Order: sequence, then C-alpha cells, then structure tokens
Amino acid sequence: MNSYLNFFEKRFTIFALLFLTGLLRFASFYTSPDAKSDLPPTYNPFDKVSSLFQQFIYLTSLFLLVSRPKGSVRAAIRDPWVWMLTFMSIFSFLWSDYPDISLRKGITTVQTSYFGLYMASRFTLKQQLQMLSWALGIIAVFSFFFTLAFSGIAIESGANAGAWRGPFTQKNLLARLMVLSAIVFLLLALDNPKYPKVSWGLFGQSILMILLTGSKTALLLLLSILILLPLYKLLRKKDTILIPLLVMVVLIGGSSIIFITENWLDILAALGRDATLSGRTTLWEIAIEKINERYWLGYGYQGFWLAGGGAEVIWKHEGYKPPHAHNGFVNMALDFGVLGLILFVVTLLVTYGRGIIWLRTGKTTVELWPIFYVTFFFMYNHTENTIIEHNSLFWVLLVSVSLSMKRVKPMKNLPMPPDLPLDKKLKQKQNSE
Repeated sequence: MNSYLNFFEKRFTIFALLFLTGLLRFASFYTSPDAKSDLPPTYNPFDKVSSLFQQFIYLTSLFLLVSRPKGSVRAAIRDPWVWMLTFMSIFSFLWSDYPDISLRKGITTVQTSYFGLYMASRFTLKQQLQMLSWALGIIAVFSFFFTLAFSGIAIESGANAGAWRGPFTQKNLLARLMVLSAIVFLLLALDNPKYPKVSWGLFGQSILMILLTGSKTALLLLLSILILLPLYKLLRKKDTILIPLLVMVVLIGGSSIIFITENWLDILAALGRDATLSGRTTLWEIAIEKINERYWLGYGYQGFWLAGGGAEVIWKHEGYKPPHAHNGFVNMALDFGVLGLILFVVTLLVTYGRGIIWLRTGKTTVELWPIFYVTFFFMYNHTENTIIEHNSLFWVLLVSVSLSMKRVKPMKNLPMPPDLPLDKKLKQKQNSE
C-alpha cells in the first residue's frame, strides 16, 4: 500500500474520532455551567467549522470505501443487525411528527455508520484501538489544561457545582469519554506496548479526570469493568462458552442484585441521591406512558425531544428541559418503538456473543476490546443516552467493533497429548517418512 496514503488515513481517522467526541465544538464556552439553567445555548461559531469537518470526514470515508469495494462489502455483511437498526433511523421519517428532522438526522446516522464500516474494513482491531487511544489521550490531557485555564466556564455550577466538564456541555459527557479512555489505555498497557509508562500514565490521567467530574456513575462503571477483567480472561480457559458465561452471570448478576436489594437505602445515601435517583424514575414513568401511546414504531428518530413534541409533558413535570430520557433503552423505544428496541437488544446480544468467540480465538488483550466495549455500551445506557446517534463516537465504535470481527468458529482448548517415549517417536517418524 502507498505509504503516503497509509500515513494520511491513520491521521484522518484520529481526527475524525476527535470530531465525533464533540471536542472541537468547545461547547462549554456557549452553554451555561448550570445544567438545569433555563438559559438557551448562545450562538456557537465553531458549529459552522464543525459542519465543514463533518462533510469532509463523511465524503472522504465514502470515497475510501468505494475505492476498496471488495473489502468494504466483506466487512459490511458481517453483521446485518447493525444495518437494520441504522436504516430504521432514516425510514422513521415516514411516521415521525417531524419528518424533515428525522430524515436529516437519519441520513447523518447512515454516514456515521459507514464511517464505522470504513474503520472496520481498513484497520485491524489493534490499529483501531491505537488510533482511538490517540484521540482519547488528547482529550484527557487537553480537558485537564483547558479546565485550569477556563475554570469559570469549564467547571459546573448549580446542582453539580465544582464538577469538571472541560470543553463539553456537561460533566457526564466528559466522564463517559474518560471511562472509555481508561478501558482503552488499560488494554493497551496490558498488551506489552512499546512505551508502557505512557499507557499507564494516561490510564491514571483518565481516572483522575473521572474523579474531577464527580460522576459516581462513571466511577462505579469503571470499577465494574476492572472486576470483569479477570472474569473475561477466564473465558479463554474453559472448554465451552456456556459454562463460563453462566458463571459470569451468576457471580455478577446475582451478587449485584443481592447487594443492591440489601443495601438500597445505604447506596442511595452514599451516592447523595434520593429514592427516585434525582427524579429520573418519575421521568421514566412518564416516558413509558408515552411509549405505550406509540408502542411499535415510536415517535420517529430524534422526533420526541423537540419543542412541541411528546417531551412537553415531561418538561412541564420536571421543571426543566432534559434533552433525553437519561436511559438509552427508554430513549430507543421513544424513537423507534418496541420494534426498534428489540432490534437494538438483538444487535447487542449478537455482538456480545461474537465477542466471546473472538476473545477465545486470540491470546492478547486486544481481543478483549469487543466484549469490553459492548459491556461499556450496555451498562452506560442504564443512566445515560449512549445509543444509536448521529455524529456519535459511541455508535461508530459499536459499528466498527461489530464489523471488525470476522466470522470464526470457537476454538476449544483440547488437552495436549501426553509425551511419547523416545522409541515410539522415532518409530512414528520412520513411518511418516
């Protein structure tokens, strides 16, 4: 391959990943540091620049996909579920209350998805992880110094006073990226990198940023990931997938349910929250009632949380305007109905299952990336909206992870035959000759 093209594509991908995080919008300059403030965001001049970046990224990645048709098609057909969900976003304008918006956002979601396809068709998972580490490392370091330089706008006020949000609109956006950053640098540090101190250092920097955001959800999720690391490694040492999977479900699921049931009030007190999780359960109750009104297909992609849309009743009840349901699964059902939610759950289950098979075919920590990412994606959607979304790093990574895993059969760890006596070895050698 042309060395100049290879040089360009890697740096192009890193830049695109940075763009998809939202870093380049510097949104904290133009949004109130109080998350529940009624003040609307002011005009952001970086949005025009971001629009140009968006067109450049998607046109370039489309050109690169078309220029390698065999590799692109080969990667695209590895997971049809991803594409079913992607194209549901674009066709949802047919039943949306805001068809123009649903169609426009749906087209951008298709573009976001084919950028994930480009990554899967062009780079190995290890290369993807390395490029992602560059993007997330830049964000971790930049956000730290940005907050020190512009503390007045980069540190939240109001209910979350003192929480770092960096160049983003809200602390949870930064915290979510830093959890992902910690996972990436942990896997790279355990993979015997050329510069291990750099990987471990940025892993520590990511944890520091999580602590500075004050996000308890992010911290608990990271701790869960660290606990899962040795359990996922055990999947390689079992003869079947079923036994270690059942052990994992029993140990993690059963222990978590017992702990939460027995210590529910203590946990809420320790987290500084009331019995409704900062009012989210009432928000979910109303949202579920709205889902029942349009059960199968929902309100259309991005068609619910708009002025004049179905969210008005929630906004009146909550006293402020949450931009989403603070739960990816509820938000999916609002956009695409129960049918879309089923498609999404199937997509996650299929990708998770393939991730286990992929893990058992390799010997490095890089093979842990798909199953770890699906775990991260699934767990974060319980309290935040980290689901199918246009111009979203998280959706791109789910697409690239799913389409990067070749279809392979699980490798069984068969016992090694015992050593033969020397005379029998010589006899076998003679017979073979």
